[in-house]
Amino acid sequence: MPDVSTRRLRCFLALAEELSFTRAAVRVGLAQQALSLQIRKLEEGLGVRLFERTTRQVSLTAAGAALLPEARRVVGAWERALAVLDECRREAVTLRLGFVAGAALELTGPILDEFAHRRPEVSLVQREFHRDDPSAGLGRGLVDVAFVRPPFGTAGLCLRELLVEPRVAGLRASHPLAGRESLSVRDLRDLPVVAVPHPDPVFGAFWTLARPAGEGGGDGHGGPRRVTMEAATPAEELMLVTTGQGFTVTALSAARYAPHPEVRYVPVRDIEGSALAVARRRDTDSELVEDFVASALAVRDREQAVVRAIRGDACFRSPVAASSSERGRWAPG
Repeated sequence: MPDVSTRRLRCFLALAEELSFTRAAVRVGLAQQALSLQIRKLEEGLGVRLFERTTRQVSLTAAGAALLPEARRVVGAWERALAVLDECRREAVTLRLGFVAGAALELTGPILDEFAHRRPEVSLVQREFHRDDPSAGLGRGLVDVAFVRPPFGTAGLCLRELLVEPRVAGLRASHPLAGRESLSVRDLRDLPVVAVPHPDPVFGAFWTLARPAGEGGGDGHGGPRRVTMEAATPAEELMLVTTGQGFTVTALSAARYAPHPEVRYVPVRDIEGSALAVARRRDTDSELVEDFVASALAVRDREQAVVRAIRGDACFRSPVAASSSERGRWAPG
């Protein structure tokens, strides 16, 4: 009987539950072609066809339907086993830090240094999460504290804002709008927005300018925007922008962290900015977590020159960036 990797079982579960190569690829963090290869290798190894594929839809075969509950059981058991081993490997005092791309930007190093100074006995275990989990593992209890980019739909979290930076439109450098100092939503209304589909509707809508008016200080200039150009991966998203097929929405820091000679990032002046926050679960009473949050806030208050540089205050200030009195308003109920 062939051995099957849990990686391929996870790919199978994603496709079986999503019944869409696009959504399943986003979920497991693979390109569609790589996901298709994993599924094909799994079918070849098992000697059965698990999916029926047409140009219009994906469906489970009888064998696939039979495998689904067993695959869930096996993957769940393996995750529990890994959790037990992880617990055994931990040192006496450990804090698990989750983060999404960019972490806390230029504040990351100073925050980690501050926490190490306060709690030198603590071993900090860091883990990056892909864009399909904007809670950076907090929602699933995989980490104790996290750097996150709200808004998103995960409930039961407490968020403390570190800064707000403008959102920008990424346009092909030769596009007529790319030469502007700033743009309005109305300028972009007739252009297709390019985005990777996201399983969290709140997070996905925020980054496609689709949030309804009045929702969390939303952007609703003329109602929800329909995503007219879907990309399977961030790299494909950028390619569609550079070929002039649409624009993308990202944070101002993307111009520094992911520059591209054929893309110009232009601030959008009449939408709220993108918050960067440190987050914990509401049901935790860990002193370590509180100390980490306190370290992050202390660095934020001390490094105001860095915060202003991240926000781009010298060249642009978002008119709807949250004030200090609004910190924590992103936390879902």
